[in-house]
Amino acid sequence: MKFLVIIVVLIAGVLVCDKYEEKLFPPISWIYALWKKFSHVLGIVMSFLILTALWIVGFGTYAIVIRIITLPKRFAPKPDTYWINVEPTTVESMKRQF
Repeated sequence: MKFLVIIVVLIAGVLVCDKYEEKLFPPISWIYALWKKFSHVLGIVMSFLILTALWIVGFGTYAIVIRIITLPKRFAPKPDTYWINVEPTTVESMKRQF
């Protein structure tokens, strides 16, 4: 419960500092400026880590599943030709194609 109160007070302090940034006293404005720089760097690092983990987990598992699914196709015999025999068409079948 104490931890939750501390978090709420810190969030409220940051919101107040953000709203009245131009009117802050010098020691508080310096601390707030350092906090903004630190949070920017922390955001860059965390986004890099989270996106890297999502990329590896998401696309890695996708690639493994696709390889397992397509495994039987790799061992299937290849046809001698890819020619498809078609039935002869008439002039009547060419009308109203769409």
